[in-house]
Amino acid sequence: MANREQIERCAGLLSSKSTDDEKLAGLLLLPRIVDAKDGESLEYIFDSMDAKFIERLMRTGIKQVESHTSAELPMLDIALSVVNVFSSHSTIATKPKMQERIPTLFKVATLVEQPSALSESMQILSRLLATDTAVRAVLEAPDLLLGIVDSARSQAHTLEITRFLDLALNRCSCFIHEKGKDPSCVRGWTKLLASTASAFASSTGMLKFELLPVLANALEPIDRVDIDVADIADLCRDIASNIGSSCIWLLRQKSEATQYADQALVLYSHLVRLWPELVFSGHRVVADSQGHPSKDSELILRLACVETQAAIDAMMICPPGSSDVDTESGAEVARLRRGWKLPFCAEVLAGWLEWIGSWLEEQPESASVDEGAIYGVMSEIHKAAQAVVGFLVDWKDRGYSEQEIIDASPELVVSIVRMLGQWLATDPKLHQEALPVLAMCTSWIKQDTGHGAAVKEFMRPCVSFALETCGIDEAQFIADLESRELRHDRKPAHEFASPWVGTVDFDDLSYAVYGLQSDEEVLSARKAA
Repeated sequence: MANREQIERCAGLLSSKSTDDEKLAGLLLLPRIVDAKDGESLEYIFDSMDAKFIERLMRTGIKQVESHTSAELPMLDIALSVVNVFSSHSTIATKPKMQERIPTLFKVATLVEQPSALSESMQILSRLLATDTAVRAVLEAPDLLLGIVDSARSQAHTLEITRFLDLALNRCSCFIHEKGKDPSCVRGWTKLLASTASAFASSTGMLKFELLPVLANALEPIDRVDIDVADIADLCRDIASNIGSSCIWLLRQKSEATQYADQALVLYSHLVRLWPELVFSGHRVVADSQGHPSKDSELILRLACVETQAAIDAMMICPPGSSDVDTESGAEVARLRRGWKLPFCAEVLAGWLEWIGSWLEEQPESASVDEGAIYGVMSEIHKAAQAVVGFLVDWKDRGYSEQEIIDASPELVVSIVRMLGQWLATDPKLHQEALPVLAMCTSWIKQDTGHGAAVKEFMRPCVSFALETCGIDEAQFIADLESRELRHDRKPAHEFASPWVGTVDFDDLSYAVYGLQSDEEVLSARKAA
């Protein structure tokens, strides 16, 4: 470990009072006397040094690259090496003197093709992007990262560039989701995504496949509410168009690209989750302007149905304890992992069901609608919904409680309940088969504080629809629930009346959905009092 005298000497050489030669000598001396893990000594030296000298060295290297005056960049290498050591300590990475180096570091990463300089600059930026200050700087000035996107477009791009782009975009997305939507940051994020989506769509080489997980990881942390900001509609439309068309192209391939089909389906599901109206209005299962039905959405939806049933089959044919995992809980995790695609397929199907219902209501009677294509897709979704109901019932029959089921895989449960909710609110044909699911949903609403609100939101339209099929006024039904005077009078000979209405399970679900105390809860409260 360096003694105090050596540290003071190095700090003095690097101060603003020293000559450039003395500062250069200090940079060369630093790694010799201070261990890279000695954060305290490094912070003392960093606070004393003239950071503008490091800036000048990096800019000199950039000018040499732009003017093609030298293939060797020794000053740039020295500057990056020192900054890399400083950036490895979080207390130094957050300091303004370090954060101010971000624009120049991005220029180095964008313009310098020397492998060592490229790798080191991206390593530094990756560390700095762990700080909120750096992420905000990138979102407020997206041109910094756009240079990296342009580098990825070039023939000279490397896997290292796309890996850094993956980290940077995901970090920006997490920042927007966690810190609340700042309009300027959201606009910057949208600009970055639009440029990356354009590169994804225009590329015909390996870059297209490398950007699949990059875009999926960028969209995954974002919710619709996070990007509900004015003046980004055109960019969002470009994102949806470029990603959607490229995913469909990948899913149509029958060559080496088929190995990327699963990734394309995952990316498409995120697109549907965020912008269903843009995705499906661009690739709708209705007649186009010439009256010819588009097959794009039909392809995706039918594929999602097939993959839904395949994922469920993969889980249901795996009996409890059949895994090579020793513990029962480990076997259940392994079983559920076999159906990892199910939440993404359910997202696509739920998004389309939500969109098509609203879209059909908006169409005038004279509109050209391909009803055959729509009913064809509906028939396939009906089969998928049947499989989902069977899967939930089978899961319960394996001896798991409702809470154990949702704890095992919250994402899977919530996604398939959303899909079921959309389907059960449009067609009563599955209501009889889905009757056992009502008690499960009631339990999730009441017991699971983390996901009960989502289940409640998804099941509310189902309750309303079931009442409507029986000709029961919902407002009167709620009043009957509150007064404990349930009648459930159905219209006589109503062919499509839901079999739910009049059952105890439906009443219990209704109490939970409307936020009312059930008879059991009232009695329990009285006993406790």
